[in-house]
Amino acid sequence: MVNIYHDKDADISLVQNKTVSFIGYGNQGRAQALNLRDSGVKNIIIGNQQDDYAEQARKDGFENVVTITEAVAQGDILMLLIPDEDQQTVWNEQIRSCIKPNTTLVVASGYNVAFNLLDIPEDMDVVMVAPRMIGAGVRDRYVKKIPYPCFVSVEKDSSGQALKTCLSIASAIGATRGNGAVESSCREEAGIDLFAEQAIWPEIMVIMREAYNVLHEAGFSDEAILFDMYMSKEPAEIFERAATEGIVKQLKYHSRTSQYGQLSTMNKNDGKQIREKFQNILQKNILSGNFAQKWSNQKWAAEELPKEWKVVEEAPIVQAELRVQKLMKDFIKSEEEEHH
Repeated sequence: MVNIYHDKDADISLVQNKTVSFIGYGNQGRAQALNLRDSGVKNIIIGNQQDDYAEQARKDGFENVVTITEAVAQGDILMLLIPDEDQQTVWNEQIRSCIKPNTTLVVASGYNVAFNLLDIPEDMDVVMVAPRMIGAGVRDRYVKKIPYPCFVSVEKDSSGQALKTCLSIASAIGATRGNGAVESSCREEAGIDLFAEQAIWPEIMVIMREAYNVLHEAGFSDEAILFDMYMSKEPAEIFERAATEGIVKQLKYHSRTSQYGQLSTMNKNDGKQIREKFQNILQKNILSGNFAQKWSNQKWAAEELPKEWKVVEEAPIVQAELRVQKLMKDFIKSEEEEHH
């Protein structure tokens, strides 16, 4: 069993007495900075290039909005909250040479730490505080005093105080309320995240794509196919039930015909073929570091992503979606015009 940490396990005063520098003021950066401030952290520095995000930080009342380099040079705790794909370059060019002795690095994503993409100083503590929630949710739930799930870990404990710092940060952003923050690791967080992105969700999208093709070839209309598969938002309701009651137990809310059809078909499928495929993706592409090594080549990544988009945008299901969405927009617009 893993450790689960609650408010009683954290000393919020530890972070209140430190200078906390945010590297990035995007969705997570903004939410966590506001939460820390409301938790009594007075010395907050926002490090960001001078763009709309920096302007937003000033509008939010943060007076110390500076360059990333300046923020790093002053921080006791560095909150690294820029996108994964940018972290290695920004670290090498704007962060590494400016780090004070005996600082703590806090990451919200385990990716760059798990795959050793950052040159971390010997005397630095490294911890992860990773909300399983978008930034807006982290802020909204903090304000409403509602708990939310979060992973925490100590990756490098040079000071002997890394866990205390980690839990202090987690508590200050509201992550140790309710059910508490769950002990994990950067390897685990990054591995599961990449697995979802490269195995689970692609498989679901392939299923939808091929289901559309089969039904379309059988003469069913695009409108009926797409609305029945997902445009009605029924799958969102199913997954919401699954989150609270379980992926199988949510079936009790379906008709008996639906229950039998799903259970009998699932029970005949031993999953061997897809399990082997998933094992191959996890071991050879993710845990081996092969993907991380390729993706860290920004030139390659910048060229490859548009190619992949071009392929999917030409798929029949995507074209069908565009047609149906246009029809629905026209229908909604005409309905609104009738009522005015």
